[in-house]
Amino acid sequence: MLNNNSTLFEEIFSEELISNESFRSKVLAGIIGFLIIVVLLLSFAFSKHFKDVSQFSITIEITLLILAIIFVRAIFVSRAAKKWNRFGVKAFILIRYINAFTEISIPSIVLIIYSFYLPSIYPLFTPVTLLYFLIIMLSALELDFKLCLFSGSVAALQYLIIAWFLSNKSPEIFDSISIFPIHIGATALLFISGHTAGLITVHIKKGLLKYYKAQSERNEIQKLFGQQISKEIVDELVENHYEVQSRIRFAVIMFIDIRNFSIFAQNKSPEEIIAYQNNVFSFMIEIINKHKGIVNQILGDGLMAIFGAPIEHQNDCQSAVNASLEIYNELKRRNEKGLIPNTVIRIGINAGEVVTGNVGTSERKQYSVTGQPVIIAARLEQINKELNSVILISDEVYKRVKLEKEPINHDDVTIKGIPNPITIYQLV
Repeated sequence: MLNNNSTLFEEIFSEELISNESFRSKVLAGIIGFLIIVVLLLSFAFSKHFKDVSQFSITIEITLLILAIIFVRAIFVSRAAKKWNRFGVKAFILIRYINAFTEISIPSIVLIIYSFYLPSIYPLFTPVTLLYFLIIMLSALELDFKLCLFSGSVAALQYLIIAWFLSNKSPEIFDSISIFPIHIGATALLFISGHTAGLITVHIKKGLLKYYKAQSERNEIQKLFGQQISKEIVDELVENHYEVQSRIRFAVIMFIDIRNFSIFAQNKSPEEIIAYQNNVFSFMIEIINKHKGIVNQILGDGLMAIFGAPIEHQNDCQSAVNASLEIYNELKRRNEKGLIPNTVIRIGINAGEVVTGNVGTSERKQYSVTGQPVIIAARLEQINKELNSVILISDEVYKRVKLEKEPINHDDVTIKGIPNPITIYQLV
């Protein structure tokens, strides 16, 4: 199941990359738009300060022109990216790399243009070089380690070539001191930035995949058990990476039956019958869920619940008994207050080794529990009628629970289909 989840995640993730590409271009357009405003404000605010600086005016104009070109291109890419998937996955990947190379090359082109108007290596000390880091940082939105590493490597290589060229253009300005090693350090930072951005994307992607797998497992569990299982058990199953497998396990089975349900339903409309069932079963199911049980079947006038499967707890026998007593007390309270029509129930609880697993087809499965302990639990529920009791538990359950008061025991009770008589205990 995990492999299928990973494959599906990759497919969905690939589709999301298209929207990420569009979003990244919009972010770039917004940043460039902001930079255009900053350059304009600086040119006006410091025009007198730089009036004697050679080529200052044309440098500003070139900067604004290039920023405008980047801005328009980013807007175009943000709209065009949504259509790239029509060219296929391989073409889309190639386009992304071409786009990354183009964007990284823009600061390089600007530095080359500046070199014609500014002396020696001055272009390398302009804010334009910071565009490399900005574009590398934005490449993290691609959530692709290789693309981030590619962006950092291309930026480092282009910067290194330009730095070497400009350092040798007019070395006499710096006498005998070579400044080129400084730019080797900047080159290393560009490369490391790309690698770091890639590592961040890997970490984010792993986190997303982990979250997606957890949600997929949760959905599978909820799909399998429907509304039979509480949220707490779903969380526990997901946390333990549980997979439902056929196996023999110790579990506690509870059967609950509403007495004289057929007589009650004879003169009632379908709406009245459903409303009654909902009123009675709703609180029973809530109590069973609270005690870490699951309702495996609702049988019209009764239900079957399981404790200890699909996952075991510290004392599932005690949980089942506590749930049965709470159900009895809550039913008594509702009867006395007239919240429901007077209702009498019978409960049978047994424990033992049962066979659990999924039964059905790939489209429709049910978590099944079978074995002799299930039959005995069903028979105990029926024996309540003979003993005029409400809750009966088997000796297997009695040996594993603590009770506030000693129950009434019935020795040598014959169970239909079971060769040897058993001892049962009457709680109520």
